[in-house]
This record gives sequence, C-alpha cells and structure tokens, in this order.
Amino acid sequence: MFKKIKENPYYMKFKEMRADPKLKPITSLILWFIFIIIVVIFVRGTIGDSNKEIKTVNKNITNYEFTYTNNKGVIFGESYNDKLKFIYDGNRYYYNLENVYLIKNQSGVLVPNFDLNVLKISPKMINNLVGNLTYNTNGEAKEYAVPLSRFLNLYEVDVEADLSLANSYNIIVKVYENEKGIYMYNLDLTNYYNFRGLSNDGILTIDIYDSKVHDFTKYYEELIGGVV
Repeated sequence: MFKKIKENPYYMKFKEMRADPKLKPITSLILWFIFIIIVVIFVRGTIGDSNKEIKTVNKNITNYEFTYTNNKGVIFGESYNDKLKFIYDGNRYYYNLENVYLIKNQSGVLVPNFDLNVLKISPKMINNLVGNLTYNTNGEAKEYAVPLSRFLNLYEVDVEADLSLANSYNIIVKVYENEKGIYMYNLDLTNYYNFRGLSNDGILTIDIYDSKVHDFTKYYEELIGGVV
C-alpha cells in the first residue's frame, strides 16, 4: 500500500514542492489545514454521539426536581418513581400514588380533596402526548399542536366516550431542549379550559431539573404510617 502511495503522481508533486524552499511554507499550510479538518470531524462526531445519549436518558427521566408555574401559583418539588414531595402555598405535601398528605409537625394529615390535576401533567405524560406528532421549530423549542381529544384521553380519568367536538381544537405544547436534553415544557391549555367551561389558569410552565434525587419515600411513608 505504501508503495502505491509513493508512486501516486500527486504525492510525487507534493514531495517536489516540499523540496523547494520557496514552496515549502505552502505545503506546511496544506498539511496544517488537513490536520484541522480531521480534528473538527472527530470532535463533531464525539459530541454528536454524546448528546444523543444524554437526550435519550433525559426523555425517560423518572427522578427529578420540578417547578410548575401558572396563574394559580408555583409548585416546587421532587419526583421519585412517580411519587411526589412538593411545596405549595407555603405548605409541604407528599403524594404516594394514592393520596395526598399534608406534612406538618413530623406527621402526615390526609387531604382528601386536594386538586392534584396540574401535577398529573408529568414529563412522562407529555412525551406520550406529543409522541409521533410533527412539530415546528421555534428557537430551542419544538412546538406541537396536540388534538384536544388526545389530551383528554391522557389527562382525564373518566373521559366521556364521544370526543367528536374536541377534535376541532388543539392545545399547544412547547418542548425546550439544549445540548443536555429537555429542560422545560410550556403548555397553552386555553382550549381545554374553554371546552370544559373552567377558569383559565394561564400558560403552564414546567421546569425540569435533571438532578440526583434520592429516595425520599421511606421517610415520608413512616410519617404517614397509620393515617386513615
């Protein structure tokens, strides 16, 4: 193989140029340019593979910190295997997939009528909501027009069978990504509120922090032990 390279006319011409003191600087620039191209291609390939891996992990995240914001206020908390601990209106709560408990004085008090609806809109639900839908790109955001009927089927437990009227409306979902993956969701639920005759709570913004959330469930299960 090396013999063929040495016999190549381009290689022979390049060798002659290297031997000429006047042309040697030009050949050095050519070699440097080729080296830069190789380095850039290698770095881009490495970063591209790394980003793909990070985004895959981020989209399937189950343990994370979150902030929900709309006209009703702000909810900050953590999720661990779909169980939640969160702070709302100055109070601390725990949700164990069945009930919501107010945590106070190192004990848990059952809150039977707590409105948990907004927290049902989790990253897992949103990813299912926009799955297989096309989107428009707006900066770092992917903007989806989600059929209202699709949202109702995922969001409401006892949804009515006939959703033909809902098929005429969409809700707008924006998914924000950067080099580390998804970090924010933005939902315009105006058509949902109007369809159900509810007061409009405004744009719902969900910030996701892909941090190391430790298992807090054992501690809270002990606090609510024996609560009826």
